[in-house]
Amino acid sequence: MKNIIPSITKFILTIMFFYHINQIIIFFVDSVIPTPEEMKGAILIYLLIFIVEIALANFCTYLVFRVAKKDTVVR
Repeated sequence: MKNIIPSITKFILTIMFFYHINQIIIFFVDSVIPTPEEMKGAILIYLLIFIVEIALANFCTYLVFRVAKKDTVVR
């Protein structure tokens, strides 16, 4: 049970960070990126953005758990 709760929390946090990072990227870059109908290579840009979003979400989750572990006092 002790391993399940942190795993579920990490999963939910990663999804939340992914959603918010996605909203920020859409807000700033949506008008710049061409749609796939306009440019055939645009799908690669969307794939790259997706990979970067996943990496940033995992990194943010890692930082949250690193800070939480640092602040926890082991007795």
